[in-house]
Amino acid sequence: MAALCSRCSTKLLRPARCTVFHGTPCAACTEDIELEKEINELESRIEKIHVKRRALRTIMNENHDLLIHRFPPEIASHIFIQSTLPSTCFGKSDRNNDGQLYLGAVCQKWRQLAWATPGVWTSLCIAFRRYNNNSPQIVNEWLERSATLPLTVRLKDSWGWLDRDSDDEIVKHLNKHSARWHDMHFELAPRRLHLLCGSSQGNLLRRLVLCKSSAQCWERPSFSTFSMKSIPSPTDLTLTKIGLQYVDIIWNNITVASVDKVGVDDCFELIRRASLLETLTLRSINPSSNSFPIPNTRIVQSRLHSLELFEITQETVLTTILDALCLPSLQQFIHHRSPLPVDDLSAFVGYFFSSCLKTLKISVLHVNDHQLTTLLPHLSSLEFLELRATSGFEWPPTEELFTLLCASESHESPIFLPHLRSLEFLCRFHFPWKWIPQIFALSRWKSLKVKVDIDLHLVEHYEAEAKQLLELVEEGFDLSFVRLSNYWVDEMRNIDFLEEYKAKQRCS
Repeated sequence: MAALCSRCSTKLLRPARCTVFHGTPCAACTEDIELEKEINELESRIEKIHVKRRALRTIMNENHDLLIHRFPPEIASHIFIQSTLPSTCFGKSDRNNDGQLYLGAVCQKWRQLAWATPGVWTSLCIAFRRYNNNSPQIVNEWLERSATLPLTVRLKDSWGWLDRDSDDEIVKHLNKHSARWHDMHFELAPRRLHLLCGSSQGNLLRRLVLCKSSAQCWERPSFSTFSMKSIPSPTDLTLTKIGLQYVDIIWNNITVASVDKVGVDDCFELIRRASLLETLTLRSINPSSNSFPIPNTRIVQSRLHSLELFEITQETVLTTILDALCLPSLQQFIHHRSPLPVDDLSAFVGYFFSSCLKTLKISVLHVNDHQLTTLLPHLSSLEFLELRATSGFEWPPTEELFTLLCASESHESPIFLPHLRSLEFLCRFHFPWKWIPQIFALSRWKSLKVKVDIDLHLVEHYEAEAKQLLELVEEGFDLSFVRLSNYWVDEMRNIDFLEEYKAKQRCS
């Protein structure tokens, strides 16, 4: 017969009353009853010991903790808040709420202090998965502990599991505190947008991120509208795969906007509505969704000073954008992994590139030498120039560019980029090193900052170049070369190429 587990209940193994011998327990049952009494007494003693030990542990923590318990509560609370800053809510992991809970697991006093510090509980990340069990009670207690402070919340339902009654309770708790929504990131199925209705109280929502989840990506999504009972007026807006017609907000105060994978007509409608727009990022924009009209004349956006075009691969879409905008105050233009379908830039520059453009970051793999050298002479106000070639294995032809940079001054032609202060190259393997000394040989580039980020595996292969470049640095030129290691992983370890070369020289 198999041995019974020590935790098995004796009440389940024998009748409540043994009546084998004329209504009295048998000897075995009598002995078992006595043993059960001893077990209960021992368990009671053990519990008392645990209580006493917990009290002793509290005293031990006080005696041995040389940090938190020695500080006034105000300072200790500030340390707790700094350890749980809102930015942790938007990391790669969804287990971002552990830090706050760990504080309460250290000891009783830490728990009391953490629970009584509202600033610790102002950021919350809720991720819905198939097998997780988000507790509405914990979410409610978390929000209550934050008192009246502004909230930073990320609600992530990547695969459409937000369909259970307990999940609806969590959303209800969030809506109850909508008056304190400040920085909100919602990633969920479009048909669930209407759940985030908030309350009838006013709100202080400033940053709003609405992202369509990947759930049921093989089906045509059904959309509801994000519409709060008290219409919010954010200043920072991000939309991913969600068109403007499904967003009910006040647009007048938006200064920063980013849209991803929406129709080009949504982009124009956003620019029309957001009259105070200063910074705009357009990513992977699609052809028109036919929800809004395409402008027949250029839209003048006088406040926009920063524009980024990222991975807009269809030339017709990019041409539509360039032909429809007039940006007289543009100071920064970032162009990455997108074509530049304009050969003659003379008329185009006056509308799109303002006379006050200071920063240009451009992907040279999608722009030929002729386009680049035709564009740059029109940008006399340029101070920062970055050329990227991160996707190719060879640095594309840039002879014309370096020739212009190294051209001698003359009265016949104006100085090329007279206000340039910083020049940065981002490439994979090969770089035309010979041009760097020629650039610094000109007096007008004495104070120019030059930086090259390149994926070099072995410094030994570039010893001759490193020696020459090191001499320029020792002469006082602002020159840096960063070797990118672990190129294909998310976190790259940057190594100063010249510092590594000097270290090898010292060792040899």
